Amino acid sequence: MIEILQEVTEWNTPIYNGIYHVNAQGQLVAYENSEGLKEFISPMKGFSKSRRKFVKIGERTDIYRPDVRRVEGSNGKIYIITDGKCSCPGFMYRGDCKHARNS
Repeated sequence: MIEILQEVTEWNTPIYNGIYHVNAQGQLVAYENSEGLKEFISPMKGFSKSRRKFVKIGERTDIYRPDVRRVEGSNGKIYIITDGKCSCPGFMYRGDCKHARNS
């Protein structure tokens, strides 16, 4: 389940408090601001709620996207393949990998 959280932190300067979509592991999977929704290919693990205030405004299921494939690498990690691009370190470095070739 994905929680949808509206940030309600009061800042000293006028800042747009966004809407955050957080999975059960506490990782950020999507972010909404004044420009629209930005979904991440793989969840952001560094998301922190410390010293910030949030209100839960909804929840949603983790929607299946047929254009996104998840594959397990030889080390057991899960990589995301979308639009012929892979999230593994090899693809990030070389622009090619066995996961993307086999998709």
